[in-house]
Amino acid sequence: MTLLPILELGDDPFERGLVHGRTLAGEIADNLQTYLNRFEAGGLNSDAVKREGHNWAEVIAQQNPSYAEEMRGVAEGSEQSLVDIVMLNARYELTYGVFGDEVTASDRKTAAENTDGCTSFGVLPEATANGVTLMGQNWDWLAGVYGRCAILHIRRRSKPDMVCFTEAGIVGGKIGVNEHGIGIALNGLVSVHDGKYSYEKPCHVRCREVLDATTFDKALLPVVSTRRVCSANFVIGHADGEVIDLETSPDEISYAYPRDGLFTHANHFIDPRHGPSQMERLVPDTLYRAERLDRLLRADLGVLDPTLIKTALTDHFGKPNSICRHVNPVDPPAKAGQTNASVVIDLNAREMLVSNGPPCSNPYETYFLDAELIPKVAE
Repeated sequence: MTLLPILELGDDPFERGLVHGRTLAGEIADNLQTYLNRFEAGGLNSDAVKREGHNWAEVIAQQNPSYAEEMRGVAEGSEQSLVDIVMLNARYELTYGVFGDEVTASDRKTAAENTDGCTSFGVLPEATANGVTLMGQNWDWLAGVYGRCAILHIRRRSKPDMVCFTEAGIVGGKIGVNEHGIGIALNGLVSVHDGKYSYEKPCHVRCREVLDATTFDKALLPVVSTRRVCSANFVIGHADGEVIDLETSPDEISYAYPRDGLFTHANHFIDPRHGPSQMERLVPDTLYRAERLDRLLRADLGVLDPTLIKTALTDHFGKPNSICRHVNPVDPPAKAGQTNASVVIDLNAREMLVSNGPPCSNPYETYFLDAELIPKVAE
């Protein structure tokens, strides 16, 4: 069993980045190479990536100076260029731009070889065994990133404490919970409108700002307040019994709410106002994963708990392109994907259960916000 590294971070943004960069220098270097390989496989060469890094550095510094300082610390601590660290933090926009190009490729066989397959969920108190709010996801992504992720445990005076999961080098945790019981999970989406705008606030900056919020309305604001470069699905929850799903494309946002206390989502748009959904042309398994997870969980509506949810997240229907995703040996190495982490968040306890790798073969460990964050294997 390999435990995820835990970074204990404090109030100063640059110092947080410095510790992050020094501790995970090797993993950051590996992630940089993984993404450069992926961009190259999608037709974006390293020179173009460097240019994008320069542009995004200026954008993020204007939009969120604290985030930019943390990236600067990561760059110094890992002895990487700031441009490369910015590239990692804007990798969602860069990668999904490549996905948009691939979905219109004339060679459909090449376009269908892809990595994304996240399946997320939210469960309200009336559907759980002990009246708590649960949420989370299987995070499916490039297999090259596996073993190069971490848990950030951030204690601050000026903003909320948080515990979150991230990739080495990315300072905005994409899955996590803060001290006010606000949680976030994330799915990739692709619409025909992606790329309409350039250099809007990056997805990972929005994720950090959600966890910076002290109230639920302010947690929604980073997603809804400005237009976007590309599409994404955000699941945002609160311990007091609220979960809202926000499907976003460059100009549009649509909202969905739990039915009988349960909600699931995969990688295709449900609301038609975003225009033709595109991700199912890359990963058609999105069309059954969310509905299947809903059916598996709905069978235990009213008594759902982390154990039942973890079992559902190991489901192998359609393997390797299943809820619990595995590498398809026919995929090119640069594009191969799997479930790199499975996460169940108890918003009331402010804790995350996380498997480091596919949950069918990796135990969940518990990460607490209010403890010293020593992981334990969940029973």
